[in-house]
This record gives sequence, C-alpha cells and structure tokens, in this order.
Amino acid sequence: MSAIKKLVSLTLLLILIPVLLVTTVLPPVIGLLLRPPLLHSLERAQALNVEITSVRAGWFSSDIDISMESNIFSADGLSPVRQSAILHLNHGPIMWHLYDTLFALTDIRLLPAPGQDQTNFSGSGLLRLDTRGYLHFDAITGFTAFAGDHWLETRASWPASTSRQGWQSVLRAMQMRLSIDANATALLQSPAADALRVYQQQGWAHIANGRARSTIQLQDERLDINGTVMPIGLFLDSR
Repeated sequence: MSAIKKLVSLTLLLILIPVLLVTTVLPPVIGLLLRPPLLHSLERAQALNVEITSVRAGWFSSDIDISMESNIFSADGLSPVRQSAILHLNHGPIMWHLYDTLFALTDIRLLPAPGQDQTNFSGSGLLRLDTRGYLHFDAITGFTAFAGDHWLETRASWPASTSRQGWQSVLRAMQMRLSIDANATALLQSPAADALRVYQQQGWAHIANGRARSTIQLQDERLDINGTVMPIGLFLDSR
C-alpha cells in the first residue's frame, strides 16, 4: 500500500511541476521577451508620432501607455490632434484549445486611455506559436481618421527563428494577408483625396458604395496589391 501511495505521489508531483512551470514561470518570461521588440516597433511609428509614456510590466500582463499625435485624427485632416491609448498584453501560454496552437504567446488589446472624450480606435490581436515553430499573428483594428471609420484586418505567419535576425529577414519569410476597408467618402473630402485617386488609378484601391477596399498579400517574397504583383525586395535595402 505504501508503494502505491509513493507512486501516486510521484505521479502527482510530475504532473504538478510542468503545470506550475507553464502557469507561473512562462508568463513573465514571455512578457520579458515580447516587450522590447514591441516597444521598438511603436517607437518606429513616426507617422503617428508615437510617444511611450509609461510601461507597467506585470507577472501575467503588461500595460503600455502611448500618446499619438497626427493630423489624421482631426476631421479636416489639417490640425494635429493628440490621442492617448493603452496597449494591454496578456502573457501566454493561454487558450490552449485554439486550432493548431502549441500555445498562445500573448493576446493584445488596443484601448483608449481612461478619461478620453472620444473612442477613436480599438483593436485586438493574438500571437501564437504552432507545432512547426511558426509564429502566427491575427488582428483586427478599427479607427476614426478624417472623420470616417476605417478597418484593418491581418493574418501573418513567419518562422520564429527569423525573429532574431531583424525585420528584413522576417519580411522575406513572412506570409501575410492584410485587408483594408476605408471610408472613401471621408478620405475624398480630406487631404488624402489625391493619394486615394492615384491608388484607385493604379488599381491599389477599389472604391464602391462609399468604401475603399484593398487586399495586400505577401507570399514567397512577392507583394500582391489587388492583383498587382511586385517583388518585396523593391521595398527592402539591398544587402
């Protein structure tokens, strides 16, 4: 009987150790690995003049307070308007039931900062790792620009091993689909009107029923914008 108890105790211990490892040790490690590249990406968003005002790194989640200033947030597109937001990260592994998922690294939510008068944007995304060692990022974002509503939806995957080799290596290995659904009526009444007309002439934007839609796909180092294909190397520095 004592031998059986020892065997049961050992079995429970062997089960408990990986559970504790997954639920208590991995989340802060994942947060530690994800925050630096994410902060670097935010700082590179020069078009929105992103400023990181604070970072609150927790054990299971992190909050990054950001401030953005751009003309696109104003109705006329001429006056710069400042917006504040919170980028909330839940550190994985979470949502083990997801299809083809070894584990989810983090889910990301873009939220307006408390006390902000208007809700001009929101978004959510999920970064996960599959059994082949590929990272997958699925996200959707809605925002207001030039007094119109616009939507972006993206699905992307790339080998996790390329993430340490720089953004150019990631782009060359990435498979991505980006869908853009913009308010054409608002854009045609804004400073972006000329650019939208050029995109329409080139076939990069299809306008119908007051919406401008584009589908951008990246696969095998080739960029496809509504059927117009070009090598991604045109947009990368030669090495």
